[in-house]
Amino acid sequence: MDIIRPVTVDNTILVSSNVTEDDYAEWASGTTYSTGDRVIVIGTTHKVYESLVNSNTGNDPTTDDGSNWLELGATNWWKAFDQKISDQVENTTSIEYTFNDTSSYITAITFFGLSGTELNVTVTDNTVGGDGEVYNTTISLIDNRDVDDWYAYFFEEFIYKDEAQFLDMPPYLDSDLDVTITTNTGETAKVGQIVFGFLVDLGLTTYGTSISIEDFSRKETDAFGNFIIVERPFSKLADYDVRFPTSTARKVQQTLAQYRAIPIVYIGSQDVAFGTTVYGYFRRFDLTLETPSYSLAAIEVEGLS
Repeated sequence: MDIIRPVTVDNTILVSSNVTEDDYAEWASGTTYSTGDRVIVIGTTHKVYESLVNSNTGNDPTTDDGSNWLELGATNWWKAFDQKISDQVENTTSIEYTFNDTSSYITAITFFGLSGTELNVTVTDNTVGGDGEVYNTTISLIDNRDVDDWYAYFFEEFIYKDEAQFLDMPPYLDSDLDVTITTNTGETAKVGQIVFGFLVDLGLTTYGTSISIEDFSRKETDAFGNFIIVERPFSKLADYDVRFPTSTARKVQQTLAQYRAIPIVYIGSQDVAFGTTVYGYFRRFDLTLETPSYSLAAIEVEGLS
């Protein structure tokens, strides 16, 4: 089992993108807003706000107590980093981001809430005397795992991957990390979250691990028995059974405790077919010191929706 210690994306790390931050006009202190008017704040929060009152002048949305402005969420440009998988970045044909972190080694990157046909990750060492391009990997987002004969080739429904992970990136400090999500020309590429950082090995995930979802959709019936269904987001749940060397028990405990209130990526298996990658928080963990050689851990993780 692996986890990714995430890098917090801010204005210094996000270098460029082909996604424009122009959802609405940027808030201006001298402009008077009416009820229902929407603005964005680019320099600090990268969020969208809606005016709750008329004659709304000079009230900064980022410091407002909720009397004048309602925070609606991240701008389209920033949705890939707002810890909401279901709230996706959208852009025609492709989504491109370039990152550069001068203080952390990045060895893994994961994507959630994907919609597209192809995904590329490139790492370039641009330092003086550096090695240039050191990593360039492209994967298809079309899942043809079940296409194993001609009948399936012609009649099997296309399935697209909504998650992807790259876990073999070389640890270059102060390098450019470029990601490109591509779809068919004219269609809309989407991504819910992009999470990258340093990959940490906690142990070996064993069979017995379970995965499920918690659905937040509303399903009710009226007085006549008719169903009223309102589709809402869901979160992934995982109960990991992990075997690890007993000598690392303290390290495992400290690592998990460190991220008790920080969402991180839990990877039960590097084979994405198992569906054991979850971006979220652990609910609880139990470590059983089984033998002097190895011990067992039960880790319950709730994913972000």
